[in-house]
Amino acid sequence: MRTRRYRKLNSPSQNLDSFLDILTNTVGVLMFISLFITVVAVESSTIVTTPLVSNTEKKPRFFEVRNNKIAYINDEEVDRQIALLMKNLPECSVPELPTNLDTYTYQFYLNRIQEYENCRAQTIQSFRQFKGETEHYKVTFYDLDALIYEPLTPETGESYKTIAQTDSNFNKTLENFNPNTDYLAFLVRPDSFSAFRAARKQAWKAGYNVGWEPLKEETPIVFGSNGRSVGVQ
Repeated sequence: MRTRRYRKLNSPSQNLDSFLDILTNTVGVLMFISLFITVVAVESSTIVTTPLVSNTEKKPRFFEVRNNKIAYINDEEVDRQIALLMKNLPECSVPELPTNLDTYTYQFYLNRIQEYENCRAQTIQSFRQFKGETEHYKVTFYDLDALIYEPLTPETGESYKTIAQTDSNFNKTLENFNPNTDYLAFLVRPDSFSAFRAARKQAWKAGYNVGWEPLKEETPIVFGSNGRSVGVQ
């Protein structure tokens, strides 16, 4: 009897390695995203939300925070020194143009104009030579319409590690203000956020509103003639 022969089926085989690689990578990415979202969700409960800026009628009291030290700018003292300077300046009155311009009156008018110009030049020179000083800063005019504050020394100010002490300079300065009429405005350098947070915490504890503004390390403190403001946050 003839043995029946079965034909061998040579069906094509498929390599699934690439598909498995793609599937593994996809699952890995999804796990990473899930882990990232979980971490953010956990941390979000401890993040202090940034308060919005709001207008206030209170007077700002400015502090600079650099090298993790807090220094009171004390612009009130500078205003007092400028007022004293202005008090000692000659009064420059613009001469009125006479109605009768004869030769003598005209020459007299020209002389008065010259006196007025000399008076103005003397006044401007006095402002240019003004050198104010506070506990932490030397102050000069900048283009005659602004004031520039420069630290007396690179290490000026009080360490944030000591401001919580009862007899600290920061506490003594706050005692001169009123939380109902004043708020604290901090100008913060990039290296001093630890000090800023410590000072802000203490200011809040004392009942003060707080505003702050970041300043680059090399940016000088310049208060313009249009006033000085940092919003309350």
